[in-house]
Amino acid sequence: MNHENAVRPSAEADALKLVQSIRGLDAKQLLQAAIERGLTFGDCTNAYGVTREESAFVRAAQRAPDDDIEFDDLTVIARSERGAFVHCWQFVPNAAAGIPEPSEMLEELLRFASSIEQPQSMRLQMLRGAMAQVMEALEDQLDELEGLPCEVSPMRIEFGPYALDILPSALVIELVSGTKAMGFSGVLAEALLNWIDYQGNLLDQLAAEMFVAAA
Repeated sequence: MNHENAVRPSAEADALKLVQSIRGLDAKQLLQAAIERGLTFGDCTNAYGVTREESAFVRAAQRAPDDDIEFDDLTVIARSERGAFVHCWQFVPNAAAGIPEPSEMLEELLRFASSIEQPQSMRLQMLRGAMAQVMEALEDQLDELEGLPCEVSPMRIEFGPYALDILPSALVIELVSGTKAMGFSGVLAEALLNWIDYQGNLLDQLAAEMFVAAA
C-alpha cells in the first residue's frame, strides 16, 4: 500500500478548508491570523526590505553619522516624489521617555499596593511584604545590575511571621500583574516587566547573594 497516497486526500481536504476560510477574510484579518500563527515584524521586514546594495536611499541613510540609529540588513523604503523614507530604529533611553529608574518604579509599585483600599487577598499582602524585604536588602544596587546569566533557585524570603519561596523576578511579575488589574500605571507596569525581561536573572543572582550573606 502506498502510504503517501493514502494520506494525501486528508491533506488536500485540510488545504481546501484553509483556502475556503482565508477567502472570507480581509487583509487585516489575514494579518491578525498570521500573527496568531507566529508572524513577526521581522518577517514583514524581510519580505518588503531591500539591501544597501539594492537601494541608493538605504546607502545614503546608513552613511548619516548617528550612533542612536540602527538599520536592519533588509531595510524597508517608501518612495516619495523627491526621495524616499527609509525605515530605521532610533534608540530612546528610558529617561528621555520619562521612565524612572527601576528602584523608583518598584517603590511606586509598593506605594500603590499599600494604598489599595479594597480588601486584599492574603497572597497580595504576602507579595507586598516580600517585595519590601527584597528592596530593603538590595538597597541602591537595583539600578546597576551587572553580570552574566546563570541558573538561580527560588529563595526563601522571610518577613514578619510569613515566608515565600520565590524568585524576586517572579515576585515582581506577579505583583505587577495583580496591581495592574487594580489600576497601577500601565506605563510603569510595561517598563517593569521589560526590566525583568532583560535583567530579572541578574536581580535574582544579587538577591540570592544578599540573602545568603544575611543568613
